[in-house]
Amino acid sequence: MENHRPDGLDFDIIRQLREDGRRPAKTIALALGITEATVTSRINALSEANVMRVMAQRNVAHLKTRLFCFIRVWIRGRSAQDVATDIAAVAGAGSVMLMMGSPEIHITALVEDNDGLLALLQEHIAQVEGVARLDACVTLKAYKYRYDVVVLSSALSLGEPQGDPLDDAIIHQLQLDGRISNREIGRVLDVSASTIRERVNRMLTNRQIHIGAVCDYRKIGFEIAAMAYLQVEPARIKQALKHLMERKEIGQVSAISGSSNIYVILAARSLEDLFSMVRLTLETTPGVIESTVSLVTQSIKHRADLISLVESPD
Repeated sequence: MENHRPDGLDFDIIRQLREDGRRPAKTIALALGITEATVTSRINALSEANVMRVMAQRNVAHLKTRLFCFIRVWIRGRSAQDVATDIAAVAGAGSVMLMMGSPEIHITALVEDNDGLLALLQEHIAQVEGVARLDACVTLKAYKYRYDVVVLSSALSLGEPQGDPLDDAIIHQLQLDGRISNREIGRVLDVSASTIRERVNRMLTNRQIHIGAVCDYRKIGFEIAAMAYLQVEPARIKQALKHLMERKEIGQVSAISGSSNIYVILAARSLEDLFSMVRLTLETTPGVIESTVSLVTQSIKHRADLISLVESPD
């Protein structure tokens, strides 16, 4: 199962589950003209091979800690692996990635406000042995957020409780298995199935959560993940954002604070593919002055449970 490579039918099923992770197998079977047993067996095979996982993701807009920040870390006198592992244990440090070259570590953090960011930087990350320099920027607005391609490995983190104990408990069950029945959640939590149904429906209707299929990018044909910081002429930022949002190869586009005013995430099938993206997409961005691209070499921690519901995945 580890080497399971999804085929065309697998991707058809994944597309159905991206839209609605709790869509019944019978409904999917009717839509695709196959048997219900085939749908069930395919979903099980994709899950067992860690290609796909159906899970609940929280919409950041409904959290009290809703300030997305990107932090770049330069290190000295200690291995990047050890420094990143220590940073991953810090509350507030969400995704922690080892990067090729310098800076050696990239962090996506979620904090409540500017004071929270300052505390995270000064009182926690800066105190980790080996951290020599930090550079942080704040996400001003997320324009595109591809939330169905993630890292499904031991680096996956499901985050902390956010408020209502029962909602948190339900979401946790749905993060472990987005297709678990209301009856089974109720049995685990000792709550009626009707209460679970009402809570889940409310959270979906209010866009507090999304339940859908997420895929490990490495298992669906992508070999390289990269991040880019773009410095764009202020007067042409809107044009630049539109240009980047239209490119399917780009998974995330955010306006950020600092000298670089746009942040993007890319996934490529090869180095040649990445080179083409940089030359044909990033370097042709209207008003671009400078672009800095860094390759992800390893995920130490990855918060796949947090999303910005600004765009439905393709």
